[in-house]
Amino acid sequence: MLFGAAYYHEYQPYDRLQADLELMAAASFTVVRVGESTWASYEPVPGRINFSALRRVVDAASAVGIKVILGTPTYAIPPWMARLHPEVMAVEGHGARMPYGARQNVDFTHPAYLFYAERLIRAMAAEFGHHDGVIAWQVDNEIGMHGLTNSHVVARFRDEVMERLGGVEAVNEKWGLTYWSHRIASPEDLWAPAGNTNPGYALEWARFQARLATEFVAWQRDLLKAIVSPGQAVLHDVVGGDGAAWSSSRSISQAMDKAACNVYVALQQGIELPPRAEELRELAPEWQSDIGAWVPLWKADMGYASRGPRGEGFYVTEAQATSIGGPQTNVVPFPGQLRLMAHLLAMRGAELLEYWHWHSLHYGFETYWGGVLGHDLEPGRVYGEVSELGAELRRLGRELDGAVPDADIGIFYSEDSRWAMQTVPPLGVTGSAMPDPASYHRIFTRFYSASVDARLQVRIVHPGSDWAGLPVLIVPALYIASDELLERLLEHASSGSHVVLTFRSGYADEWSRVRSSRAPGPLRAGAGFSYQEFTTLAEPLALRAGAGAALGPGADSGRAFGPALPPGARAEGWADGIVLEGAEALWGYEHPFFGEWPALVTKVLGEGRISWVGTLPDRASCASLLRWALSDRGRAPAVAEWGELPASVRVNGATRPDGARVWCVANHGWDPAMVTSPRALWDLAGGQEAGGQEAGGRLTLGPWESRLLREG
Repeated sequence: MLFGAAYYHEYQPYDRLQADLELMAAASFTVVRVGESTWASYEPVPGRINFSALRRVVDAASAVGIKVILGTPTYAIPPWMARLHPEVMAVEGHGARMPYGARQNVDFTHPAYLFYAERLIRAMAAEFGHHDGVIAWQVDNEIGMHGLTNSHVVARFRDEVMERLGGVEAVNEKWGLTYWSHRIASPEDLWAPAGNTNPGYALEWARFQARLATEFVAWQRDLLKAIVSPGQAVLHDVVGGDGAAWSSSRSISQAMDKAACNVYVALQQGIELPPRAEELRELAPEWQSDIGAWVPLWKADMGYASRGPRGEGFYVTEAQATSIGGPQTNVVPFPGQLRLMAHLLAMRGAELLEYWHWHSLHYGFETYWGGVLGHDLEPGRVYGEVSELGAELRRLGRELDGAVPDADIGIFYSEDSRWAMQTVPPLGVTGSAMPDPASYHRIFTRFYSASVDARLQVRIVHPGSDWAGLPVLIVPALYIASDELLERLLEHASSGSHVVLTFRSGYADEWSRVRSSRAPGPLRAGAGFSYQEFTTLAEPLALRAGAGAALGPGADSGRAFGPALPPGARAEGWADGIVLEGAEALWGYEHPFFGEWPALVTKVLGEGRISWVGTLPDRASCASLLRWALSDRGRAPAVAEWGELPASVRVNGATRPDGARVWCVANHGWDPAMVTSPRALWDLAGGQEAGGQEAGGRLTLGPWESRLLREG
């Protein structure tokens, strides 16, 4: 596993290049990322390009055996460009031009910007494209933060809409532009997005913006590939998890040589098990709403799933060494948490871990985003833990190369549905009547976090992924779906899988048009139910297990079939008015009216089963549902062989190309924990037997301690 940090010698208060590199080498760093933030330093005035300072860093790092990832500095333009060409500044959706003074505030499609960017990239490639110390290039940085509505971008959107949808009349029909007199007679009638209210337009605009972002980083890739050595890979660091608002992490990763993502997590009690993260909002910076031990696993699984039909190892180009965010969010890791995070990421497919960044900055917007070294630039506790981790990873060598993470279940991720639900969200912001544009994220992560609670391991899949072999496929809120995609889900169930869909799935087609057939549309016959009504839930409703007479003829409310409901089980936010047409009701609501509607139904389909969740259950109920869905297929979780685990312990597994099983066993808490190993295990980094020579050996884990283990 490659290990290192982003390094900005140009940000240091004095020249300490050799001292920094000596400290990095002592910490067993194998890689640094440099160069992506300082265009104005390389080209202080137009056309005067000089990489001598950067060359010194690259040469010095190579001399001590540290490889280099070079970043193209195109996401933060120099002031002279904004002064000479104010038209390159991005215009956002509301129609206002972004001012200079931040980053990622440029229209990266503008010809003037592209001229300067190409000149700089070519010069950079010529300087470093055959340097033995450079192993990869990172093009730009976290693309897609802002949508672009510059006039020439909108004009291009009109042209592409006409081509993709088939002309003026096709646009009118697919988007339903008869409504509110929006019918267009020519492409020029298509309005700019600032005032748009049409869902079809909004979805196509999001797809278009994502294509622009992918096109831009692919353009940089092609510039580099024409110049640099074949062995120098090209990548882009997407925002971990859902990605940036106006980009597609999957399409970007497929355009690159390697998937790469930035993984930031609320630490301290934020990754504690059993979870109590909802009480700990102050541990996360303002831009991150997710807290919990599930978050690093989710972001890693998204990274692993972003390339190839069945996933591929990925790079973590940024992760925190200490506090992240602004001056009000100072959350240092507890001892052991950096090692635990590295182990989790490695076990889920990470092949590189870089901290952002090496030293805490003394000026600028990110002054309080901590580095491996603090503001005093002296090695401290964090540096000591990073050094111990580096030494361990060096001993680990190639033990995890090519290991495929376990997948008890699959969870289907739909970028189209996420984008569409920003416009037509089914859920309201908790405690208000305001629409929640993060509805898709809430529904998806409810099921993902529940999978962690259920001790399951997940393979995230996309519409173009290979789903074969997954015994359970969870499909949260697949609002945007073609008939063909829905038919493929039915076929997957019929062939032997248990497919679990949730409310809003299949409700609209690929153009965000609501289907005119009775819901759930093409799924109706296979799923064995329909519905015409649905309701927002003003407050959570109690869920009840079993089915009474109201939920179907012949139902036996005393039987145990189906997932058990935990104490206090409740439904949140939404309820479908389900009418049974061959399916069986498993859960219902405690309510004088909604109690007539099932909350969970299921039906055998061919060799498999299809189930439908008509509401948003609480996490504990979701976890029970997921465990049942897997057991219904006659499967047990991969970690079942570890027996009963302490509540604070998480176990993740993977299989190496040679067939050997490897495990990460982690204690997410302060109290020591003891686990019993299923068989003789070898400590990958410690070079010793772990758990005894025979099955039943005991492993003792200290506070926040994790171990990487191999069978045999």
